[in-house]
Amino acid sequence: MPEAVDYFSNHQLKLRFPWRLYHGPLVSTAARVVRESSAAEVLNVGSGPFFEFSSLPQEGRRYTICDIEPRAISLARSLHGERLAGADVLRPDEPLPYADGRFDLVLSMDVIEHLPRPEPWLAELVRVLRPGGTLFLTTPNYGSFSLLPWIEKTVLEAIARMQGFTRRGLHPTPFDKSSLMSTLREAGTTGIQVNTISFGWVLAATARRPHDS
Repeated sequence: MPEAVDYFSNHQLKLRFPWRLYHGPLVSTAARVVRESSAAEVLNVGSGPFFEFSSLPQEGRRYTICDIEPRAISLARSLHGERLAGADVLRPDEPLPYADGRFDLVLSMDVIEHLPRPEPWLAELVRVLRPGGTLFLTTPNYGSFSLLPWIEKTVLEAIARMQGFTRRGLHPTPFDKSSLMSTLREAGTTGIQVNTISFGWVLAATARRPHDS
């Protein structure tokens, strides 16, 4: 019987075929968002070991990362050292350990779909953004024209089982474009844009915390 996915081990798979076909465009899109922003203080929520750090713009930016997995944060510290402004272990279901409006840009790649109740978590991401700051999220695309649900149940599940785990129950909160936009609106963000990347498998969203919030 395959084991449930170990999120820490799963981070290593992002760099391997076929998973990199999915994750590569996430990193390049995040790099573009960082590059086009004027962000000096950047937070990556659910960062894992932050393997993509070297692919993101560095000059004039300070990166803080956080994750609920202590092994991931420990590895990130050993990989990136003083190049990180901070690396924090989170406690599930507790507020982020940062002041209101601390960051100019908050990134979170493929985290929201893992949360049974994403609304309180999303509210925290918005809270730590400065007014006018940018939020960048990605999540698998479960839209009606996406082949991802079928691919996940067949091809990706078969590959996962060969690697010793199962993807069943991996995403308790699936999103399509409409539901993601609605969730971001309900969180009080504005200027919402949602695009598809990675062959249409991924939704990449940007939004802003209003200036008057």
